[in-house]
Amino acid sequence: MAIEVDHDRILRPEFVPYLGLLGFLSDLLGPHTEIVLHDTSDLSRSIVALANGQITGRSVGGPATDLVLKILQNKEYLERDYLANYLAESNTGVTFRSSTLFVRDADGEIIGMLCLNIDDSPLIQARDLLSMITSTTGLLKATGEARDDAGSAPSDGRVERPTERLSTNVDELTLESVARIVAAQAVEPQRMTQDEKVGVVRELERAGVFLLKGAVAHVAVALGTSEPTVYRYVKQVRRG
Repeated sequence: MAIEVDHDRILRPEFVPYLGLLGFLSDLLGPHTEIVLHDTSDLSRSIVALANGQITGRSVGGPATDLVLKILQNKEYLERDYLANYLAESNTGVTFRSSTLFVRDADGEIIGMLCLNIDDSPLIQARDLLSMITSTTGLLKATGEARDDAGSAPSDGRVERPTERLSTNVDELTLESVARIVAAQAVEPQRMTQDEKVGVVRELERAGVFLLKGAVAHVAVALGTSEPTVYRYVKQVRRG
């Protein structure tokens, strides 16, 4: 299975074992699993090795995800070594069962992340087909999920919002993150007070958006204000 590698950027000896692991996992898990090695020293182009990128449309040189930004901003890696089995979504709307292992140097500092994004849709289709064949109670929805006689969905159905967006480039990552947080506000940007705009900047800071190069310019456009004003808001937020 072909693996893309940025040989010029994989210089740290700590990454060498993970490159071997990436190839092993790629052969073991097959073509429905994307495996990504991130270098967190440059979040705008953090992907330094990748297998099966075709399932998300990503490639070497692509950016970190919104979840990676949040992990780094909130230092969640200090309390754990990995995150497992959360829901991620590509920019085409395909969902994945994802897991992330934190890569550390000899001093225990985080230098990267090894991420697996598994497309379970073939298994889900097989499950739904089996359910349709063996079901003896109620009707089936178009998706194959059984309903009871009253038309209610079963209580064990999995309904979960994506935790992570698998963006293909840094502008897409920044714009999606900014748009999501601005859209969650009760007031449109052109009607926001200064305090409300500072509140938006605070949420963006918590999400790690300002770890990305060029983020301030995108935020300024979204809020209808100047870049110096956004810089001032960021300083205000960081002062607490």
